[in-house]
Amino acid sequence: MHTIRLALALFLLSLAFVSADDKADRPVSGVYYAEKMAVSPHFKASGIAWWDGRLIISNREPPKLHAFTPPDKFEVFKELTHPVGVAVDPRGRLVFTEKEDKALYRLARCTADGKEEDIVKETDVDNKKPGPSGVGSPHFLTIHPNGTVYWSGFPNGGTRYLLPGSKDVTVASPKIVHTYGIGLSPDHDWLYVNSKIPNKDARGVWRFPVDKDGRLGEGKFFIAIDQFTTTHLKDLPPAKDGSESLLGWVGRLQGLAVDRLGYIYVAGAESHHSGAAVAVFTPDGKKLAAMIVAKPGSDLGIPTNISGLAFGGEDGQTLFITGAGTYRLYRVQLPVAGEVFRNR
Repeated sequence: MHTIRLALALFLLSLAFVSADDKADRPVSGVYYAEKMAVSPHFKASGIAWWDGRLIISNREPPKLHAFTPPDKFEVFKELTHPVGVAVDPRGRLVFTEKEDKALYRLARCTADGKEEDIVKETDVDNKKPGPSGVGSPHFLTIHPNGTVYWSGFPNGGTRYLLPGSKDVTVASPKIVHTYGIGLSPDHDWLYVNSKIPNKDARGVWRFPVDKDGRLGEGKFFIAIDQFTTTHLKDLPPAKDGSESLLGWVGRLQGLAVDRLGYIYVAGAESHHSGAAVAVFTPDGKKLAAMIVAKPGSDLGIPTNISGLAFGGEDGQTLFITGAGTYRLYRVQLPVAGEVFRNR
């Protein structure tokens, strides 16, 4: 009997190791298919973030922050004037960007009970200082573990940041127009920003060095979309324009996410010449590792006007996708968790 019990215990222990290994981060590779969530209401969404066991969705019309708790609970968390980006700070508070009345912008944060406080408003900033200043038109945002907040600016451009405890907004150099998606590398040494510049040869991802205090150095053009082809991804359906260039899939850059292994996820919304997809690049920016697209012949699909990307779920390995038009929530299961799950 003792031998049987010992064998059973060893068997159960081996299952635990297998289960843990199944959840270990593995690099994405190849083609993944997103699915539309049938239980989801329709949104005109912008930013999304996983917060306290639920997904926060910034909805433009009507202007509210919605919360999705798996598997099927959707509810209004907070009503705002014009919410855009959302992220979670190191103390577990939700940070959001909002356009208020009279076209004034602000960054604010709130706790799980909805109590909020301003971080910085346009009226707090000395706009008469020499050079670019001000909150700008904040769009998406991401937050350093030390509390530094970074945000993109659309449509007037500029990547800006605010050090902890300060109201002195800094505009990163160079000031790139039409910035959108934004994210940090897992080691927090780099900040990535999507550029929606109309010129094809300047459309891609910029990378800024981040020092130990959270300050940004000079940005460099890092990933040029027009330099990549998709021929090595054998299961990828034909692009909208029939070309083998990545531009046939990723025409207008929007959301951005980074996984825990440093891979960079770039959302491309549909344009006149391209389809809609999420392109995934290796951490060095030199290889197109994977694509997330709609499954051919399926109505589950992917938003044609992809907006936000965010990792979430219990294990952090679900990538949620929103659309800027009228769409439901979409998702895809991946073998790796997001960078925002760095401490898990």
